[in-house]
Amino acid sequence: MTSQSTTSKECFTVRLPGTLIDRARNAVYWTPGLTLAELTERALHKEVARLEQERGKPFAKRPGRLKAGRPIR
Repeated sequence: MTSQSTTSKECFTVRLPGTLIDRARNAVYWTPGLTLAELTERALHKEVARLEQERGKPFAKRPGRLKAGRPIR
């Protein structure tokens, strides 16, 4: 799978469970040529596409920035 965007990349910081990070690092270690950034990009592309397919259309552009921090549930 290749990147869907050839434009400049941005930094995107998230907090994930340590066990998931360890599994991802293991996958990258044992997959020649794969980087952690590429694995993450592939996973995000796949999940966003699934969410868009589930709702039947792409998400509209958001009107503002996302709020930082944990969501209140």
